[in-house]
Amino acid sequence: MNTKKKPTTCLFLTLLFTAAAAAQTYTVTDLGTLSGFSSSLAYDNNSSGQITGCSDNSILPTVPCTTNIPADAFLRSTSGVMQDLKNLPGFDSGAGYVVNDSGDVVGYSANTQTGVTHGVLWPQSGGIIDLGTLPGGNGYSVADAITSKGVIVGESVVSNGDVHAVLWTKSGGTYHIHDEGHVPKAPYTYPYDINENLQVTGIAYFNQAGTRYHAFLWSNSRWQDRTPLPGGKNSYGSWINNSGVIAGASTSAKYPNGVTVYWDATGKIHLVGTLPGGDASYAGFITDSGEILGQSTVPGGDNHAFIWTKKKRMQDLNNLIPKNSGWVLHHAASVNTAGQIVGYGTINGEDHGFLLTP
Repeated sequence: MNTKKKPTTCLFLTLLFTAAAAAQTYTVTDLGTLSGFSSSLAYDNNSSGQITGCSDNSILPTVPCTTNIPADAFLRSTSGVMQDLKNLPGFDSGAGYVVNDSGDVVGYSANTQTGVTHGVLWPQSGGIIDLGTLPGGNGYSVADAITSKGVIVGESVVSNGDVHAVLWTKSGGTYHIHDEGHVPKAPYTYPYDINENLQVTGIAYFNQAGTRYHAFLWSNSRWQDRTPLPGGKNSYGSWINNSGVIAGASTSAKYPNGVTVYWDATGKIHLVGTLPGGDASYAGFITDSGEILGQSTVPGGDNHAFIWTKKKRMQDLNNLIPKNSGWVLHHAASVNTAGQIVGYGTINGEDHGFLLTP
């Protein structure tokens, strides 16, 4: 996303053997789908191996859970049982975005006919909690992420149609919504993640058309812009680790469709790049040690899941699973402390969530 002198054949074979010997490999597990659905996608996994995501009846080439069709959130247990988390009464679609180490899942539940969408919490103890919306809005909110202590971040529409960042906090047995406003001059602010220090990142749109947007950092009730690469117009933050490092994507002159980047804790932007031959990529996750996951285009236009480290750079996860697996891994969404990676890919002509185990 460099041209090197071609090595001699002997040196090339030596380097190839060394790299292969050192490469991390994974077994791949098909997460399957919820009963009554044909596709699935995994968004997150926690340190104990629980996995959340959603399942619907989308068909290739549609990415699961990205269209206005009924879907259900799921929580997969450490023993491999996929539980349907169900929707709010009268609602027919939903997804689980994040599961914390306590087993609490946040996401949304929606009515595909009316468009009403509410942020929800599926607590580890069972059931579903409607987190509600800001007063005066159109009945829209989404819960995007939750900390280990149960602080939830998301967004909600307000009376003039703007979208504000919100926090939900628990007092007694009730969750309360707090309007945190929006990025200055960007009235449509969508948080994507919150870390344990209550720092938040996401995407802030400067216009209603959604053609101008920047990543942001919200910290100590202050908004900070995370600007694009030189020559780029747009950027967004997908995930923030506990050191305040944000992974996401930015456009640039070379990458008009966006490329994976990260902003360090000082706000400086760093180019990550694409897989060989790719022209676009984006990050979906960053660990506290700086590993980045996401997807990149490859020659031919398909998307392949990747893992990136400063030492090994970007690796195609399809090269790290058995060659006869039958999978094409499209997106890597999360990795837990055991090194297990979840995301989605194609197997036997269907998109399913996957689990990679080192």
